[in-house]
Amino acid sequence: MIETAYRALQRAGSNSLGDRSLDAHLITCVRESLNLLATTATRAPVTSLVPGKTYFGFTLDGRASRAVNAGLFVDDIDEVIEALERVLRGDYPEDPADLHQALYTAAISYPAARDVTTTGDRKSPGTFLELLVAHLVATTFGVRPGRQISVPTLDIQLTLPTDFVFDLGPEKSRIHLPVKASTRERVIQVWAHQRVLDGMHGVNRFRGLLVVLAETNRQTQANTVTEVCLPDQWTAYQMYIAQLHRVYYFDVPDKYRRLRDTYPFLEVKTFADFFYEHAEIAQPGLAIDSVVEESLDDTVV
Repeated sequence: MIETAYRALQRAGSNSLGDRSLDAHLITCVRESLNLLATTATRAPVTSLVPGKTYFGFTLDGRASRAVNAGLFVDDIDEVIEALERVLRGDYPEDPADLHQALYTAAISYPAARDVTTTGDRKSPGTFLELLVAHLVATTFGVRPGRQISVPTLDIQLTLPTDFVFDLGPEKSRIHLPVKASTRERVIQVWAHQRVLDGMHGVNRFRGLLVVLAETNRQTQANTVTEVCLPDQWTAYQMYIAQLHRVYYFDVPDKYRRLRDTYPFLEVKTFADFFYEHAEIAQPGLAIDSVVEESLDDTVV
């Protein structure tokens, strides 16, 4: 059933991201995946080597899933589906933590279910995550994304394949949205794509929003889970290649969260934060009123 639901989502998502007709396919895939995990798979503890986090895994017919954050996973399937439907309508809960947990559960649903029903499939979980994130962002902005951009040259017409890009219209930011299950491999491409966009259109014309599921690495034989993070490399990329505007995680590593506190101040947050700050992100400037000018205005008689 999850294979059928995923294929329907994939077919519809190939040209319908941001279209409300895709909502039902996305919700069905999440629900079927969570149902399989709840009724067919077995939950087993995993020894967490990540300070402050507890993980477990699902098993089925000798197959083990990726690690699942016990503090974020919601057991009530109806609660997750209701939260997802509300987000698609633009209705966000007052407590961002509630949205964060529901979104994490939705994001891990198909990848974990696919882990325990097949062997060696890395592609479809990544594609599911791309469709989930891109559709949520597209419905939030009310703009359908593209996957390539025109490259300005003097002699020939070129197009460049990219991650998701959103043109929000006149007087608004443009958005560069790479989506990754993890960043351990080839993450430098994210900054390289941002550098190309900056070079073609000017710095800060495209705001880079990287969205990542997690950085967990489950060792099934040892039954342990660790987080693999490279904060020093990220700092170098942010300083010397290009500047990403935000990095959003469904399961935020603390080592990356701390990058907001030191130069070059890379903001790493939960993906739920996006829905509470998307209006700000859409604005092309971050102008702050002049305290001096305000003071001078007050003295004018």
